[in-house]
Formats: sequence, C-alpha cells, structure tokens
Amino acid sequence: MPYGLIKEGGKKTKSEDYNMNEQQFLYQHPPLMKWEAVGQQFDQYALFFITDRDGTIVYMDDSLSQQLSRRYHDVHQFVERTDDIVSSLRDANVWRGKTVVDDRPAYVHVHLFQSHIVWTGCFLLATDGYNDSLTGALSYESFQRMLRERMNERGPFALLSLNLDRFKFINDLIGYEYGNELLKQVAERLRRYENGIVARQARDQFFLAFYTIDRNEIRHMIRDVIQIFSTPFQLTDQELTITPSIGVSVFPDDATDWTTLLSFADLALEIAKENGGNTYCFYTNELKKTNEEKLYMQHSIRKALKQNEFTLHYQPIVDIQTGDVVAVEALLRWFHPKRGWISPATFIPIAEETNLIQPIGDWVLRNVCEQSKKWKEKGLPHVQIGVNVSIKQFLQADLVKHIEHVLCTYDLDPFCLKLEITESMAMHHIDYVLAQLQSLKNLGLQLAVDDFGTGYSSLNYLKKLPVDIIKIDRSFIQDMVKHSYDLSIVRAVIQVSHSLQMKVVAEGVETEEQLAILKREGCDRAQGYYFSKPLATEQLEQLVQREKGRSH
Repeated sequence: MPYGLIKEGGKKTKSEDYNMNEQQFLYQHPPLMKWEAVGQQFDQYALFFITDRDGTIVYMDDSLSQQLSRRYHDVHQFVERTDDIVSSLRDANVWRGKTVVDDRPAYVHVHLFQSHIVWTGCFLLATDGYNDSLTGALSYESFQRMLRERMNERGPFALLSLNLDRFKFINDLIGYEYGNELLKQVAERLRRYENGIVARQARDQFFLAFYTIDRNEIRHMIRDVIQIFSTPFQLTDQELTITPSIGVSVFPDDATDWTTLLSFADLALEIAKENGGNTYCFYTNELKKTNEEKLYMQHSIRKALKQNEFTLHYQPIVDIQTGDVVAVEALLRWFHPKRGWISPATFIPIAEETNLIQPIGDWVLRNVCEQSKKWKEKGLPHVQIGVNVSIKQFLQADLVKHIEHVLCTYDLDPFCLKLEITESMAMHHIDYVLAQLQSLKNLGLQLAVDDFGTGYSSLNYLKKLPVDIIKIDRSFIQDMVKHSYDLSIVRAVIQVSHSLQMKVVAEGVETEEQLAILKREGCDRAQGYYFSKPLATEQLEQLVQREKGRSH
C-alpha cells in the first residue's frame, strides 16, 4: 500500500518516515464495514486515513479524499473538528467511541501507532432524522442543510431531482412491502456511486448533488446514474426493471436561493417525464416560460370545467359497403373566452399531467350518455358513441362500477357506448389491462383499440385483447396509396382482425382512392374528412335525419 503526504492543494509526495504494510494494518484494524462488535449499521462513507500527532494528514486513499471533499470541501477540516479525540490520545493509545462531526454522529476508532495516528470509522445511520429511516440515504432535511451551507460559502454544485418512472403503479400492483424493498435497493445502488451525495424525501423522490457545474461532467455522471438502473432489481420472488427520470438545476447559474433552485430541478424533472422517462433534462429559461404557460392552462382548465366551456363534437364512422353512419366518435372541444378555440393536442397533455383528465373524462362520459338518451327520445336511429379513455382513467380501480352507475342513471343499454383505448395503453401493464378490459366487456360495452400500429405494432397482441374493434392509425391510411409497405400492414391488420372476429375501422380517410383500396381489402368501416369533419350536436342530428329520410 503506497503512503503519501497530502500537502496543501491535495498533491501527494512519497512519505519516507511512515512504514506499515496493508496486511499489518488490516490485522490490527479490520474493516469497519464488517466490524460486528460496533452493533450498528453504517452508510457508505467509511473513514480510513492517517495523521501525525499534530493532526496533519499523511495518508488518505483517493476515494476517501473525494468523499470527505464533497462533505467538508477541505479534508483537513474533518481533523480540526475532532481535535478532542486527538487530545485524548495523550493518556491512551486507543480511542474508540461516538463523536459528532458537522452535527452528524460518527463512530470512530483512533489508534496511536508509532508517531502517527490511524483513523478508522463510519458515519452512523442516525435515528435522529439525519438519515432516511427506510433507505439509509440522507434525509431531505440533512441534504438541504448541507447544500444551504455550501450555498452560503458560494460553493457551486448541480442539484438532481430523481423520480422512478411509473413507481405508483408498480407500488399499487405489487404491494407496499415490495415497493419499500425496491426503494431500499435503489438507494443502495445510488449510494454506491461515489461522485454524488444521495438523499430521499418521500416515496420515490430522491435527490443527488454533484459538486461541479461543468455541464459535460454532469452529463457524464447522470449517464452513470441512469446506467445503475439497467440491471433488474431482485424482489424476493420476482425480478423488476425500473427506470429514472432526472431534472437538473445548477447553483449559482440557474438560481441563488434554495427554494428556487429546487423548483427549477423539479420543473426539469417534469419535462424528463414528459419525454418518456429514463432520461434527464437541464433547467433552462425556456422551461420557465413553458411552465408559466402550463400553470395558466391548468387554471383555465379548472375554470372551464366550472363554467361549462367544453363542448363535444361528433365525427361519423361509416359502413364502407353501405355508406350508412353506424357510429360516431365523441371529440372534446374547448372555446377559451380569451384565446378562442384551443386544440386538444394543447390542453389534453396538460390535463393528464395535472390529473385534471379524470374530471374531464367524467364530464365527457356523462355528457355522451345524456346526449345518447336525448337522441333516443327524439327517435333518431341508434348511433353508437365512441369515447376515448386516458390511461389515468383506465387504471382507476372503480372505473367499471362508475361506468355502470352512469349508464343506469341515464337508463342506457351498455351497447350504445364504445370505449376506445390507445394501443400503447393496452400494451403497458398488460395483465392489469386485460383484466380491466374483460370486466368492461362483461358489462356489455363495445371496446376498441385506437391508433393501432403506432405503438408496439405487434399483431400477436391482438389475440390477447378482448376487444371488438381495431382502428388503424391514419398514418398508414394516408401512406398506403404510395407505399406498398403501409398497404401490406393495413391488409395484415384487416385479415388478422377478421380472423379474431373483430371489426376494422380505418381512420383519417380523405380521398376516394383511399376508400377504394379499403373497400377492396375488405375493411369494415371508415372515418375521416372524406365523409365528414367532426360535427356539433345539431349538425350531426341533421345528417342522421337526412340519412333516415333517404332510407325510407
């Protein structure tokens, strides 16, 4: 084992007055991580260094130097803050016990060896709030105090806000006991990474700090952190893979106070989640503007629900062989009092982020059922109404009972309602989705998979889904005229769906040529501007009445 003198500036030179080999040291001082006599658990910051009797450090391994530097900025400060221990060695050759360094409890073994002092020890996992009781990582309060002190000293650092992707669903699905074990293992892996300080606040909210503001260095470290999650976690009787989303803000570049810095890291985290997870995002001024817009839209959506600003339009779905309107798809529209018509592509993602999608979805369901009852009372021909369901609605445990209650309220046959889920929804959490779909099917509802082909694009999954209708995404319909590959996909979906007794709807039909191909390939139904744009209630009623008149 090489020993060196640590001089000012951290440079090492060979020490000629100290001579003790590694075997001799380990014999006298077994590693504290295995020191059962202490009767405590320790975190990853083990101490091992050597000083002379004046407290000057003459040896420290590189990893410990990095660890202490992250905590104390200057490793010599550690010795200065434990000079009471050094003084006690005047009366004995060994000091063993508990001390406090920077308000943090530590168990230290100090041994006088020749003219030098050998330090071994570990910081304790305290029960006084310094560490998170579940995972052993730093508590949020300790982490915050540590970084606030660094901010006071103008020491730069990067703050990382880390969440586990889809942890809530996993926690609900496998149970809190397994969820807690997963959190412990995540914290253990993060704490093994020597370049960062790790803390946990609540549930799956972790924080890390890197004492650097070099963006390339930060990116490299973050990639290392994401790589930590590449190996599956072993939870008793099952293996589980989970990924992180990470938001980053930098002191002092992005903010000079803790509250703002933290909010910026959380904002960047939300963007990382929006980008699909298993990635990271740095805070930028553009993100701040985007966030302000989201807050405005969130407030406006809440107001729109209260003031009944939403409306429903209905796009006809036509039987390709007869040309009759056999169903409609309910599409949400919003006329903002100041901004006018706002596209669903703008406000639906914000509603999903903020959990406003659930009250919106409930509003749509009730209004669709109310409208269906009104058409029935007017004597209009039966028209099945399709309603899009978001993933958050679909994962509600009481969804089936809620739909059943609404149908009973309006005295409707369940067959009048068709629920549409996207292909990506169907493929995520497949076991739960299959059970939920079967329960809805047993209720008597028609079920459809929307935008088919844009997710996993695996026809093999179709046989597992208890659905009635497959809706081919408009991108394939638009391109099948020019590209044989897209036409082959359309043909295959039609053939496989029919073999499974499912009907097929082609979305986005805009030309007569597209319709001719679909008719030739045996597609059942079509939807698109070739037939009609989405119509207001009165317009749709007029269309259905005209068709009713023609049929007589």
